[in-house]
Amino acid sequence: MKATESINIPLLRFDKKRLIIICILAISFSIAFMLRALPIEYGFYLNEFDPYFDYRATQYLVENGFDAYFNWHDNMSWYPEGRDISKTSQTGLHITAAVLYKIFGFGMPLYDFVVWFPVIFGSLLTIVVFGLVRVIAGNIAGVFASIFTSLSPSIIQRGNLGWFKSEPLGLFYGVLAIYLLLSALKHKDLKFAIIKAAVGGLLLGFGMTAWGGVQYFALLLSLFFVTLPFFSKERSIIYILPIFTILTVITAASFPRPGGVFLFSLPSLGLIGSTIFAIAANFVSKDPLKEVRNKFILLAIFVGIASSILIVGVYAPSSFRYISVVNPFSKSDIPLVESVAEHFTPTIVDYTQDYSTLLLLAGYGAFISFRKRTPMHIFALVLGLTGIYISSSFARLMVFSSLSIIVLAAIAFVEITRVIFEKGYRVRSIFDPRDSRLIYSSLMITMLSVPLFYPPNGNWVAMADIPPTISNGATSLRVETRDWIDALEWIKNNTEKDAVIASWWDYGYWITVLGERSTLADNATINSTRIERIAAALTSEEEEGIKILKDELKADYLLVYMVAQRIDQNFLSLGGGGDESKKHWFMRIAGVNESRYIQNDGFTPTAEFWFTLLGKTFPVIPVGYASINENGTVSVQPQFTRGSTAIYMEQVKYDENGALELVYSSPSFNDKSSNIVFGVLIYKIKGVVEKEKVDYDARVKEISSRLSSGEYAILNLSVDGRDEGAVVIELMPDIAPKTVNNFKKLIDTGFYDGIKIHRVVKDFVIQGGDPNTKDKSKDTWGLGGPGYTIEAEISNMTHSRGVVAMAHPGDPNLAGSQFYIVVKDAPHLDGEYTIFGQVIEGMEIVDRINNLPTDERSIPLLDVTIEKAYTISK
Repeated sequence: MKATESINIPLLRFDKKRLIIICILAISFSIAFMLRALPIEYGFYLNEFDPYFDYRATQYLVENGFDAYFNWHDNMSWYPEGRDISKTSQTGLHITAAVLYKIFGFGMPLYDFVVWFPVIFGSLLTIVVFGLVRVIAGNIAGVFASIFTSLSPSIIQRGNLGWFKSEPLGLFYGVLAIYLLLSALKHKDLKFAIIKAAVGGLLLGFGMTAWGGVQYFALLLSLFFVTLPFFSKERSIIYILPIFTILTVITAASFPRPGGVFLFSLPSLGLIGSTIFAIAANFVSKDPLKEVRNKFILLAIFVGIASSILIVGVYAPSSFRYISVVNPFSKSDIPLVESVAEHFTPTIVDYTQDYSTLLLLAGYGAFISFRKRTPMHIFALVLGLTGIYISSSFARLMVFSSLSIIVLAAIAFVEITRVIFEKGYRVRSIFDPRDSRLIYSSLMITMLSVPLFYPPNGNWVAMADIPPTISNGATSLRVETRDWIDALEWIKNNTEKDAVIASWWDYGYWITVLGERSTLADNATINSTRIERIAAALTSEEEEGIKILKDELKADYLLVYMVAQRIDQNFLSLGGGGDESKKHWFMRIAGVNESRYIQNDGFTPTAEFWFTLLGKTFPVIPVGYASINENGTVSVQPQFTRGSTAIYMEQVKYDENGALELVYSSPSFNDKSSNIVFGVLIYKIKGVVEKEKVDYDARVKEISSRLSSGEYAILNLSVDGRDEGAVVIELMPDIAPKTVNNFKKLIDTGFYDGIKIHRVVKDFVIQGGDPNTKDKSKDTWGLGGPGYTIEAEISNMTHSRGVVAMAHPGDPNLAGSQFYIVVKDAPHLDGEYTIFGQVIEGMEIVDRINNLPTDERSIPLLDVTIEKAYTISK
């Protein structure tokens, strides 16, 4: 049977070549499907954050219809203002999914349908890319491009299982529209060419409603249309291009987003202007001596008009995203924009890892396209240059550089193969090792296979095997955890129906959809001021932060997310992708000086951080800093040094009596055997705790009534505004008369009133008396005094439990107002400090203070204040 013989099937007729292509495309589709479905091993979830909102919006459309959907003002997001859904979201995605679900849902839950949705469209993209490249360089190039697309890491990562968001559908619509346009330009029958152009325009315009990134194709086509008159003699473009452009612009402008403003946007104006140029260029003089010159003159006029429009600014303002796409070197200087991971600029390493040997083939493909310079090859060249250029701005746009490199690599691959296997080449035995075809085939198979398996954790298959974000707690770890699922379920079942949950905006969609509660902000980031206020609340000290959340933003609960690794059952280290890893962005967005709260390694918190609301909601306290010595041993120091790792101990700082109350902590935080902690912590916001009104005079009178003769000091103490009672100190004027007199004078003048206990060393001492603690930065705590010093009065008394003595900076004669109370016998202090008193009542209060969490400078993380001090002489 000859190769041209056909296989007859009822109603179908295939020649062998076409059948082989269909089989290869089926294999390509299957590979794409399997790779995109790999995350199913971690659970059947929607992936990332936005898909949960898109699922909720699609569900609303399915259940309520188009009219309700286009008039939907959602009050559960961006509380209390709410959000107009159709004007601020990807309506094309929701409409497509809802319509297809009605047709192909077959009774399955909508959730299951949308989880598989990106896998299907990502796999269908391999077929569409085949069609696109087939038009450019033939069937064989199309087949290879299809296979490359099925394996492309960047495309897979933005279209795998559960990725029910804009990119997979938008890319499908965009590539399909371009294929139809190019096919129309090559079609000999004008009637069918116009139909293809019309459908292509409708698809491209609708694709822009599904993903704003599809506007890239408008930029691509604008440049391509400008080149067409120089490389094509076809008159059909005067019909095809305007039909395509008009339908693209009208379709996009007809939907709430991008809306009518799209007509005056740069993508629209570029598409319209380049279409007008291409048509006008077809009517210039056909005199060979004048034609090219006239076209360049026309091009110069076109460029001049376009430049004037840009300079004058007579177009709809563009977002920073679009500006940075056109100018990848632009910087937003907006921390909120810079903080988004998908806005990070890709590096050479990213390109090398994602494309491997395809980069070399793409370079040769660009050379071939430039050498041939047919309209289709010019398109491939423009696609290659713009795709790589555009992707240099945002990591998420590497889908476009992937498309560019795939097309050019397929062109090169076919060209090289054609030379090796060209007709007339002398055929040897297929097993002849001298046959260059065999060497070439082995070499190409090896080159293309290596990135599938190497490096072990960074190959193309491994890059596709990524857990859904909600499954691995939004970390980079390939693990499965139910912490977020359980926490959101708890919110749904245990908080009030009208409760408002405050959290960092990353988690807003999860809380709204899975927790079914209102949120202050979410991943739409449509109100930057709101996000700044949340950041301000988290980075302020407790009282201010609580006021912002409770009084200003009207939140009922605060959700904080902390990722840590357990060193053992008692100690852990922080870091992995939770709020502890984002705190520097909180500070930048809030406009505070991050160097005040973060060490010079850019991650480790300073002592000041632990007094912020975020620091207080992390249920840990720093206990030391571990570093590896030159001999390989690990040592732990009390102070931070660059390169050391902070070690923490679990310590919940809020109970039912505080301004916040920890009402939920997720399973891995409570499971001491868990190596990784995905701590989803939920606090009920109760408001700033007002100080109790205590009748200190009555208390002192009652205490005085039962004291025997002598000299006494009474310190009324509070912890975080809550009265703790009085510590009664019997003074020793016979042992240290000058010190006692100075202490009494400072008390009687109100010096100690409002001063905080600034040092707590567990099972050693608690220390206070520094006036800097009233109103100065914590950096100065422990350095202040009354402005004078007193002479030391060293005695032979011992530092037993309850003893009160004067603190000093190294010289006993430099003491002033700071004093300490001994918690546990400390004989090593004997003879070095002036002892002047003994606690006779209230040591249980001292013990409670001794057990409070502290930072690495031993400053309590809760305010311990001497509210009112008294002296008694009997």
